[in-house]
Amino acid sequence: MKRFITYLSIAFICFSCTEPVVNTFGSIGGTVQDAKTGEYLAGVGVTVNPLGYSQVTNADGAFQYDNLEVSEYTLVYVKAGYETYKHKVTVKPGVVSSVQVNLVPAEASISVTPSVLDFGSKDSERQMKISSNAGATVSYRLSVSNDWISLSKTSGTITSDDYVTVVVSRGGLSPATYDGNVYITVNDKVTSVPVKMIVEASGVPVVSMEPVSEVTSNSAVVAGTIKSLGDSKVSQYGFCWSSTNPSPGLSDEYNQMGDASDVKSFSAKITGLTPATKYYVRTYAVNTYGTAYSNQVETFTTASAGNGGGGEPDAIAVPQGLMSYYTFNDEDASDITENELDGSLMNSPSFISETVDGTGKALYLNGVKEQYVSIPYNVLKALSKYSVSLWIKDFSQGIVFSSEGGEDIPYLYVRDNQRFMLYNNYYGYYDNYTFAYDCTSIMSSAWHHIAVSSYDGLMTLYVDGTKVDAISANYSTSNSTKMTIGGLSNLSYSYMTMKVDNVRFYQRVLSDSEIKEIYNDEK
Repeated sequence: MKRFITYLSIAFICFSCTEPVVNTFGSIGGTVQDAKTGEYLAGVGVTVNPLGYSQVTNADGAFQYDNLEVSEYTLVYVKAGYETYKHKVTVKPGVVSSVQVNLVPAEASISVTPSVLDFGSKDSERQMKISSNAGATVSYRLSVSNDWISLSKTSGTITSDDYVTVVVSRGGLSPATYDGNVYITVNDKVTSVPVKMIVEASGVPVVSMEPVSEVTSNSAVVAGTIKSLGDSKVSQYGFCWSSTNPSPGLSDEYNQMGDASDVKSFSAKITGLTPATKYYVRTYAVNTYGTAYSNQVETFTTASAGNGGGGEPDAIAVPQGLMSYYTFNDEDASDITENELDGSLMNSPSFISETVDGTGKALYLNGVKEQYVSIPYNVLKALSKYSVSLWIKDFSQGIVFSSEGGEDIPYLYVRDNQRFMLYNNYYGYYDNYTFAYDCTSIMSSAWHHIAVSSYDGLMTLYVDGTKVDAISANYSTSNSTKMTIGGLSNLSYSYMTMKVDNVRFYQRVLSDSEIKEIYNDEK
């Protein structure tokens, strides 16, 4: 018995001699405050390098990283309107390394690009970019030194970039080199941007051309501007157009819109055009020194006879059940149907001439800038049968189109797996539905036509006029209040970078042949 107890004691002693577990991990925790007010700052991005971990501070300005290996790390703090701050923290085993950081508000200042506005002897417009340094909110005022300089705006408030169009007028000025300034005032500090211009002795007018609109099978609306009269009154002005000459002139078709004694914008409807034909058009003006043409030559293609393409509802291919149609040709989100369900452009997206058919304009949405189109009406409200048609290119992850203010009508989006997906709320149950079609092959520089149809719980996807997949998806009556294109404000992955054109919403289901007809008509 004693021997047994002895063995047990030895075993216990040996077990007790096992080395204790050493904690090799630690934590970093802390708070971030405004250096001036002492207020705790929420939404500050805190990144741990070299690990690259990131999080944002909560409502109390607090953050914490746990389970970090013992080492030295660099913490970087970023928030709009504040100067970026970084410092080093050493993580010790088993303890929380506590930090308290004060962020300094960024000084309200600007930078201007370009630093000099040189119009030379021909140009009449230049764009000036005003940028807020360090992301601070900046209010500014603009003024000019001479009456031959004009501006598209005289004040603004920015947190990143703003753009101002500067225009010079050579009308009534003698041949010479002219110098002036645009003044930008921020908090009583004035930044001066030099303006240079040459008025040549030739004295011919200066004209410009605007995008073509309302194209039908035999007509189009064209617009232009007389920027400068030159050194004498304009005796004749208008438009020249041709289906064969890329630089149309007065030896081609033209109209005559009278004379002009002042700068002005003008427009006209040119008629008698041939259906399904590409045309070139530009402005002209004549004075005693000669004939001037616009540097810009706009192109457009008339619609097929009896078919589509134009801005009038009876000229649109497949008009039956079309609730709204957004072509972006007028550089806005207006609905060209008689329903006038106009949308709004959020966060200033831009327009491009790189369109599906080479005419008009398309819309470029930058997801990083959270740009999208908001339509303040639910075009698809209470519908289980509908179709949506649009063209996209150069797209990435994010929303293609959606409802907002409620989530009953599905919205179409692209996720990491590079699939088109639908999200839907069916009487309180949230579901994601994934189409089998892999969209990787069309996430490229070419335009592609996308259409989705809903028919009593069956959702069908079309790509370039061809049905590629159909899935069962529940639906319910929508309580959403509006529609969006390219974004949805309540989702972190919502905003999509893409180019989009010719967006249609139908209050009925399109047939396979109708979708093919739209594809062939618009491409």
